[in-house]
Amino acid sequence: MIPVTVSVSDASAGAKYSSWVRFDSWALPNVSVQINKSGTVNYTLETTMDDPNSPTDAVAVNDVTWFNSTDANVVGAIAAKQTSFTSLIPTFARIKLNSGSGSVTATFVQAGNVTF
Repeated sequence: MIPVTVSVSDASAGAKYSSWVRFDSWALPNVSVQINKSGTVNYTLETTMDDPNSPTDAVAVNDVTWFNSTDANVVGAIAAKQTSFTSLIPTFARIKLNSGSGSVTATFVQAGNVTF
């Protein structure tokens, strides 16, 4: 899979969120994440299993429930970090910029793809 990069900046007036990253639910469940930061920021990697695009169990975009990453190192983090999803991947992930006057950029790489 081609790496997907999302960015978010300047939470001086309250929390801000990056775009959502969608993972391939049919591919291998290995996702590497690298989160870089600039300035003074506090951020959290959030995930969800909800899917507004599900043909059988769609959840409205405004009703999607987001959870802090199970890796405590990327919850309320203030430094660049790497983490991964290795056994069960979420449907979506995003970066929440909790506070600060800088930016956070996260790159997600999912190992492999579906073979046809």
